[in-house]
Amino acid sequence: MLLMTTARAGTPTPVHFAASVRPSPARVGEVVTVTVKASVDPGWHIYSVVPAATGPATTAISTWQGAEPVGPTTEDAPIQKFDPNFQTQVAYHEGTATFRRQFRLAGAAATSVSLHYQTCNDHVCLPPTDAALPISLQVVPGAVRPEYAPPAPNSGGAGNATEEGAASSAPTARKMGAGGLSVFLLAALGAGLLALITPCVFPLIPITLTNFVKQAGGDRGKLVRLSGGYALGIVALYVALGGIVTATVGATGINKVAANPYVNLGIFVVFVVFALSFFETIQLTLPANLTALQAAGRRHGGTLGLVLLGVTFVLASFTCTAPFVGTLLVAAAGGERFRPLLGTLVFALAFVSPFLVFAAFPQWIARIPKGGVWLARVKAALGFVELAAALKFLSNADQVWQWRLLTQPVLLAAWAVIFVCAALYLWGTLRFGVVAETEKPGTRVPAPRAAFAGLFFALALYCFWGLAGRQVALLNAFLPPSGYGGAGSGAEDGLPWLTDYNAALAQAKAEGKPLFVDFTGVTCTNCRWNEKNVFPRGDVRGELSRYVRVQLYTDRPGDVPNQQLQLAKFGDVALPLYGVVNPQTGAVVDQYAGTITDAPGFTHFLAKSRLASAAPAIPAWAAYSPQVVASATQGSKPIIIDFTADWCVNCKEIEHDVFDSPAVAPTLARDFVTLRADLTQWGSPASVALQKQYGFGSLPTIVILDPSGKEIKPLRVTGRLDVQEFGRRLQKAKGQAQATVAAR
Repeated sequence: MLLMTTARAGTPTPVHFAASVRPSPARVGEVVTVTVKASVDPGWHIYSVVPAATGPATTAISTWQGAEPVGPTTEDAPIQKFDPNFQTQVAYHEGTATFRRQFRLAGAAATSVSLHYQTCNDHVCLPPTDAALPISLQVVPGAVRPEYAPPAPNSGGAGNATEEGAASSAPTARKMGAGGLSVFLLAALGAGLLALITPCVFPLIPITLTNFVKQAGGDRGKLVRLSGGYALGIVALYVALGGIVTATVGATGINKVAANPYVNLGIFVVFVVFALSFFETIQLTLPANLTALQAAGRRHGGTLGLVLLGVTFVLASFTCTAPFVGTLLVAAAGGERFRPLLGTLVFALAFVSPFLVFAAFPQWIARIPKGGVWLARVKAALGFVELAAALKFLSNADQVWQWRLLTQPVLLAAWAVIFVCAALYLWGTLRFGVVAETEKPGTRVPAPRAAFAGLFFALALYCFWGLAGRQVALLNAFLPPSGYGGAGSGAEDGLPWLTDYNAALAQAKAEGKPLFVDFTGVTCTNCRWNEKNVFPRGDVRGELSRYVRVQLYTDRPGDVPNQQLQLAKFGDVALPLYGVVNPQTGAVVDQYAGTITDAPGFTHFLAKSRLASAAPAIPAWAAYSPQVVASATQGSKPIIIDFTADWCVNCKEIEHDVFDSPAVAPTLARDFVTLRADLTQWGSPASVALQKQYGFGSLPTIVILDPSGKEIKPLRVTGRLDVQEFGRRLQKAKGQAQATVAAR
């Protein structure tokens, strides 16, 4: 029989428990499961079974006399949150929670089981408590039943299941650089226009428009409606793609996808395949059912039919447009949530612009150049560009997996070879595909083609320039970080950068400098641009040298703590993100996100933030003792005693947000004697004596004494409070202290 009991630990608490055990009855030697269900009052929470290096006490079904534990306490999935006060992940439950632990019966089990737990709300934390919860189990004689037998060592039985359960419950800018979104939208516009001259698209434009002119029969209004409906289908499909990406993952979700090495490797393969297709080495064919979709569009007629024809056009040109759209969506990573939607909308509007423009001016249709060998050359030239882009995505995977193969010199050399081949192809020296079949060697090179060949030669020379160790600012955003794979000499700015936030914060506090935090990523091209083109500038480097600097990567598999820190402390996941932190208070002074297009403005941001983070006077908290209090009463200052504990979340918040606030810290440091009593060992004799002496039973508690050692009781603080209210109490305490000293 399953018996349920309810218990309250000691005095009434905001959490209520019901303990049960099964199977019941059970036999000596069998494994039984104790279940504790917690009902938590609104506004309160009970902490998880997951231990943290620092922070609140964990929940555990600790002991049950007459039984031996088999595995740890497990729980339902908790709420998980990065707590900036403890600088660690904490897990807790609100409303209800269920905890379980298996025990092997060694004899007659006791009638209560011990539960260790702690509860807090937004104002106070109750100390860790051990509650004895009544429990009823009938133990009967008999042999151990197989289904309740203890697991053999390493057998993968119940003990291992318990371990798995425990593991499953474990926690698994302000300013935007000017032009960040506008540059992205311009890139989307350019991608849409460039996609128009691909061989899959360009020949279809005059054919489609000529067909619309014939259907319109000289009616310009009808021609506009035909072209508009057709364009609507094209825009609708691309916008739908952007909308799906926005609704499912958003730009920040793409940031994670774009950093995934498998995704980058897949894009590399796709780009190589498309490049080979553009070189006419392989032939890509689309599903035959596109013909059926096109026929359906013609059969329906009207706006719906035109929309279906537009959709068919998009799908038919997929092999040429996919690299542009895919690259565009990857470029949306880390921006505003609606960036994918805006990008695909701008791309689509540029893509349909010929249908709208030529519908308004149909006489221009005859001027559209016909397809031919020149279009095949364009196609192949784009193939070389796709090969170069493919290497960038392979480089991303290389950096995440730390292969250290595609270093800066290797990537520059590969690009140089690709650009030389592209130039030779356009010049007519390198020949393949349709060009080799239809054009005789030695044919005169037209000026436009020669100009593009010269452009590719210039790009190749630029890569060779970089191989010689010189700066290549235009390519810096696409190259690996300096020093990657042993190539180069490290940071471009020549300044040392730390890689651990806590170590950097401690160093900044010791040196009295502000902390500059650079959230970056191995796959973040804008990060590379800023680090290689902006940070080395004399004015920027001069300001950075006045900071302690830390660089935190967030897009590699082991960078989860950095990701959590960025989101919890800076409220953003964009890359790049730069933050300035006051090391004395831990507060964020200011932050700057995105590509730095205004270097003098960024220098001003650094200078202004540095001045704003000038550390105010910080109170020196001495350890509480009766002797220190007695000594303080010989002076003229009021005395503050902060009763705190390592497990008290709200205590940490007051210490960080109130005591270290610039509005409060100077007053505490100048006008008060500040003492701190550590009650982490809540049940120790010393802690119990202080609780009785000052009459409190929860934390945080802050007591203010006048210079004679007498408490000013109206000013006592129990629970959280804001900076303004605490400041008012300090002013009242100063007035009371003056009156006390005057009366001596």
